[in-house]
Amino acid sequence: MDVDKTIEMAAKELENPPPNTLYFKDPIQMMDLFEAMEQQSGDYLTMLAQTDSLNRRLQSAIKCLKNDTETELENFKYYIDQLNCEISSKEKLEQFLENKFYRIINGLFYECVAGEETLKLKICIEYVYDQVFGHYDEGHTNLYEPMRLIELKYEEYRMAMDCIDIKSIKKAEKKAFSQDAKNEKRS
Repeated sequence: MDVDKTIEMAAKELENPPPNTLYFKDPIQMMDLFEAMEQQSGDYLTMLAQTDSLNRRLQSAIKCLKNDTETELENFKYYIDQLNCEISSKEKLEQFLENKFYRIINGLFYECVAGEETLKLKICIEYVYDQVFGHYDEGHTNLYEPMRLIELKYEEYRMAMDCIDIKSIKKAEKKAFSQDAKNEKRS
């Protein structure tokens, strides 16, 4: 409803007020009303007396529930804080281990697998293998197998050389030294 219309209606009513009418025609009606109100107040007081202990227990239970809820909330906060600390320490440990892993991979491991010295060693092993066996198989995935085969061949040559007569060795030495001497004189 509009405020202006309400004010306008109130002003008209004040200019021409309605006639006063009595609510009670007989005094006994008023007495009956007060008696009913008295009875109703008494009933309310009786109900209040009956429910007072229940109300007090309910209020006490609500207070206990609030205290228990606050205690549980504090416990949950404590456990959450503990778990957050644990998570934080695990994340730090993860970061530390990850850094260490990459330091090893990019440092020592790299040097052992793909470093310059390792590649030189691999090339030398391939060359020796090629010279001894006549070809290098590209199927070798590590250096151990070709090195083992070279070592076995070396043992085979050493065993064969151990069987050679000393006189033949001396003769071959003299021949090699004399050949070296001739080559030096020509140079």
